[in-house]
Amino acid sequence: MGWGTRIFIAYAAGVCFILYFVVRSMMLTTEMAEENYYEKELTFNSHIEGVSNANNLSQQISITDNPELIEVVIDSATASGLVNGLIHFYNPASEKADKKIVLKESLSGKYFFRKNLFAKGKYIVRVSFDYQQKPYFTEQVVFIK
Repeated sequence: MGWGTRIFIAYAAGVCFILYFVVRSMMLTTEMAEENYYEKELTFNSHIEGVSNANNLSQQISITDNPELIEVVIDSATASGLVNGLIHFYNPASEKADKKIVLKESLSGKYFFRKNLFAKGKYIVRVSFDYQQKPYFTEQVVFIK
């Protein structure tokens, strides 16, 4: 086998190697961490105000990870008058596993969510609502096994 043939085989192998990785990379799905990232960035000051308001509550918002349930507790006085309440179970690994649940007014302030409704993995539980025209926001990491 001559030098010309060897150079051609090496060149062809290199081209095949590159084409293989190009095809593999085109078959991968890529998800953004957040939809409408730039619009959410513009409302970041409201988010900071919501975190501050939640930290100043007399009874902190608690998110408890029980063996079969995730329990969210909001002060009953606050929960009875909340508006635009939302709990977002954000899964960083897959947007398809995310769940958004609307929070309704509650006299007890206790909200329960069964773990078997969620895929296994890490979730960031984000609780947001308005109370007396002020935003409130808190989040906590929960692992579902």
